[in-house]
Amino acid sequence: MRFEVAAAGRTLAAAMPSRARPSETLTIVIEGDGRAHDRRGRATTDPTPDRAVGLDLAKAWPGAAAWLGRPCQYVQDAACKPADWTTHRFSEEAVATTDAAVSALMARAGARRVVLVGWSGGGVMAALVAARRNDVAGLVTIAAPLDVAAWTRSRRLSPLQGLDPADLAPMPAPQLHLTGAFDPVVRPAVVKETARRLAGPQGQVETWPERHDCCWVARVDEIAAALSPEP
Repeated sequence: MRFEVAAAGRTLAAAMPSRARPSETLTIVIEGDGRAHDRRGRATTDPTPDRAVGLDLAKAWPGAAAWLGRPCQYVQDAACKPADWTTHRFSEEAVATTDAAVSALMARAGARRVVLVGWSGGGVMAALVAARRNDVAGLVTIAAPLDVAAWTRSRRLSPLQGLDPADLAPMPAPQLHLTGAFDPVVRPAVVKETARRLAGPQGQVETWPERHDCCWVARVDEIAAALSPEP
């Protein structure tokens, strides 16, 4: 069931299973960055992704999961501007908006705890949101550039203006950070140090034989089982 959620004065696209059973814990998958730039490096007019890997993950997630789009994806929001999906995609405003949307989805589902899952840039957002909440039962990032500054340098991209998981303190929630051995977009060596620090001694940081956008969806059962959040 697709709908829009009002959060911190903005509108985000979301989806939840129409027949999901009530649960104490809600899993929310946060979408990736989408189409931030065209092939010439210019900002696009619409960041809606051509393929919503995050939505595919949510649909396949065992036991059902909600899905949350990023600001300006799949919605008509007059407040949207190119900076929202380019230089300021991880700004304080973007993180606060996503955090408010997570709370709104939890209220809608009647959940008291949340497992945050994020693919690619959605993993960065999931980590940033998790760091400011005390109800996180688990955090999963998949092919996420968790050290944003190091990632932009590795890709020879302009620095992004905003928050960076590399600046966060370790988090106590159960964590699973996955990178792809054949991922040319987010190379494991660029982000593993940050992932290990965030996860702490009890968390898991693994490299699986996958590419950036394939084939994580086929392995959601393994991913969910590997996290094993506390009830």
